[in-house]
Amino acid sequence: MMSRLALSLTRTHALVALVALAACQSGGDKPAAGGGAMRRDLDRICNAKQLSGADQDATGQGTYMMAQWLNANVTSDEGRAFLVEFAQLGQDKPARRKKLEDAAAKHGLTSCPLVDDWR
Repeated sequence: MMSRLALSLTRTHALVALVALAACQSGGDKPAAGGGAMRRDLDRICNAKQLSGADQDATGQGTYMMAQWLNANVTSDEGRAFLVEFAQLGQDKPARRKKLEDAAAKHGLTSCPLVDDWR
């Protein structure tokens, strides 16, 4: 049986890898360029746990569910570039939290549940 820390690290590594992969995949229809598309994508990133159903997952596949959902739903070039930069921060949770908080604030989001999960 894996320890909680090992399981958490495994999930985090999987999320980083899958988010990077998702960011490199081609999306469906791309929205018009501009702040509106990035704001929408950041809102989706911030709420990915709930929107993907990962918050209800009891199988331990929540990280994978989030990555798959992000791949399908973050469609702007700016949003995908953000995911790549975010993934490159690796295990540095404070840096990842700050990057997401700063981006959310810059684009007018008043809350980001994903950041709250990391506090």
